Amino acid sequence: MLTVRTIDPQVWIGCLACYTAGRLVGDWYAANAADLITPADLHGRETTHEELWVMDHEGFCGALKGECSPSEAAEVAEMLADLKEHEAAPFAAWVEVFGEESEREHWVDQFRDAYRGFYEDEAAYAREWAEETSSDEDKERMKRWPFNEIDWRRAAEELFSGGLHAEDAPGGIWVFWSR
Repeated sequence: MLTVRTIDPQVWIGCLACYTAGRLVGDWYAANAADLITPADLHGRETTHEELWVMDHEGFCGALKGECSPSEAAEVAEMLADLKEHEAAPFAAWVEVFGEESEREHWVDQFRDAYRGFYEDEAAYAREWAEETSSDEDKERMKRWPFNEIDWRRAAEELFSGGLHAEDAPGGIWVFWSR
């Protein structure tokens, strides 16, 4: 049975009072529980220190930049909770290009609506798109007409000038609908 893993963002939570005093006290935690960490958890005992801060993080696929509060990190981790591991890299590319245009809590759904897949190049996308979206009548016509003689690069130029966006990926491109 194939297991599809979800991403697992992590945060390094530190004590701001200790940091201000010149000491680095903190540890790595699962981001989805960051808002549950207390100063006592961090110090291993009760303390008068009150403020915690996420000073580093990993696995957020570009959805979190810089430092933040533990509650913000937990909120973003919750938003990413059902993002699958195979979606992480194209999601990060989508966030980089389109993330500013929408509210963060809807990013995963918007990414999934926009993502068209991984392709060798734009011409490969154009060919597959033509094969998948053609009517039965057009498919029959393509069998008779020299389908392999179509200039797929030119066809791709037309498609990509009408709302598709390609981002470089290792070994190819990720294609997104940008409207």
